[in-house]
Amino acid sequence: MTPRDLIRPAGALLLLLLLLAAGASGCRRRPSTPPQLPGDKAPPVKILYPSAPGSFVKLVARLGPSVVHLSTNAPVRGGPADWFPTGTPAGPLVGGHTEQLQQSLGTGVIIDMEGTILTNAHVISKAEEVRVRLQDGTGGRAKLIGKDEKSDLALLAFSPPANVKLKPARLGDSDQLQVGEWVVALGDPFGRGATISAGVLGAKERQDLPAGQEGFWGYLQTDVRINAGNSGGPLANVLGEVVGIATAVEPETGGIGFAVPINLAKKILPMLKREGKVVRAWVGIYMGKLTDEQAQELGLKQAQGALVISVVPRGPAERAGLRAGDVIISFDRKAIRDASELPWLASLAGIDRLVPLRVWRGGKVYSFSLKSERMPE
Repeated sequence: MTPRDLIRPAGALLLLLLLLAAGASGCRRRPSTPPQLPGDKAPPVKILYPSAPGSFVKLVARLGPSVVHLSTNAPVRGGPADWFPTGTPAGPLVGGHTEQLQQSLGTGVIIDMEGTILTNAHVISKAEEVRVRLQDGTGGRAKLIGKDEKSDLALLAFSPPANVKLKPARLGDSDQLQVGEWVVALGDPFGRGATISAGVLGAKERQDLPAGQEGFWGYLQTDVRINAGNSGGPLANVLGEVVGIATAVEPETGGIGFAVPINLAKKILPMLKREGKVVRAWVGIYMGKLTDEQAQELGLKQAQGALVISVVPRGPAERAGLRAGDVIISFDRKAIRDASELPWLASLAGIDRLVPLRVWRGGKVYSFSLKSERMPE
């Protein structure tokens, strides 16, 4: 027998093993999907984010004409204007802040047919007169109606040129906003037309802003890009309704933006129109944050509300019947989740109003009516 004769059986055996292995593997293999015929129905397509808008073109067309460019030469000292620096320091430090003389550039939004413009207080700074530029290129001067530094809001009166028809924005309801929904910021920082940036609402009622503004607790937080000069411009929902006024950006966190809720502006607007400033009310209590331990001792399920530490003698709260140890859980029909909310709500309650309160006392809920008074100077 030759060596070639020895190889042939081995080769035949190897071929037989390979065929058997292929057959076994074929038994375990799932049958392939048959090709789709023209008459067959296509499998259903899973749609991600069904409520996401296809574009914001219609929104810009609707709200864009309401956006205006603002400019003024005014000294700026610290405060929110430092978040959008557009000038160079000039002069010595005054009270720890650098005095600047700069051309303040910002944005505003027209809110009525009379030409009333809503913007940030820090945009106009100390100026009594501001230059306005509309989206069609026309413009003129606007006069200050009123401003409030604590809320960083201001109102301007603008008379448009003849034959120019204004298109005011529609104000929405910021209380109805939900975290995660789309929001859009519009601005006109250079007077060359409105710009847009989009994102989602990241949080509501934020308190910790850079160089925080004392007393205000309810900022809207968004990842919308708020460019320099967009301050004072509208933050809108997908319906094109103004739900906030863009105010600040926090560069350290990657550009998180903050806006004043439009519902706050709605409360302040009548005061600014009537008196040129916000006249704040006074309740007459000293309060503290309610801890979990205190809530448990008082029989509350959650540490929500404002704990009354003491009441001012002959003040509104004492006359209403409140006393130390009470927990205010509702003020003017708005639930109090954190004690920091109450001072701001109370300050905007209005003067000589009967404000309804709900108070937790001795394991029960009691209702009170408090007559608000003007805050002492």
